[in-house]
Amino acid sequence: MAQIHRLHVQNELKNCSADQLYSFFKNERTKLPQVLPHIFKSVQILAGDGNSAGTVRLVKFSTGTSREEIMKEKIETVVDESRTLRGSIIDGDILRMYPKFEYTMTITPLVTQGGEESCLVKLSVEYEKENEDVPNPTEYMELSSLIYKAVASHLAKKA
Repeated sequence: MAQIHRLHVQNELKNCSADQLYSFFKNERTKLPQVLPHIFKSVQILAGDGNSAGTVRLVKFSTGTSREEIMKEKIETVVDESRTLRGSIIDGDILRMYPKFEYTMTITPLVTQGGEESCLVKLSVEYEKENEDVPNPTEYMELSSLIYKAVASHLAKKA
């Protein structure tokens, strides 16, 4: 039986409301190439309505190296009350190293002392390695943090 591994990362994002950020990742993920064109080449909806459980997206992106990757992700669960999205990678380059790759993203509102809107983004990843020589997917976790910060900055500029 394969061993399941877990990684967690969290980012506190200033000047960004939890509702705005959650809405972007739930409803507007196809706009990622406009926000981060140096990372995302395209995000297209292959199945579903784009923002609910059952949605399947094809994502073409770069991880910071020169290589471009493709992944097909499926949204498994959407819980608006807790601003939680859970999904799994069902096809693509990442599955060569990690045959199982699932994630949960939760966005929690924070109120700063000055009354500014901020939020905490928690990303948990559950994965299985192809073999023990495969490194932990820290590169993807770091990329996620970069994406959250860039989207928060983009949303702050729109406000």
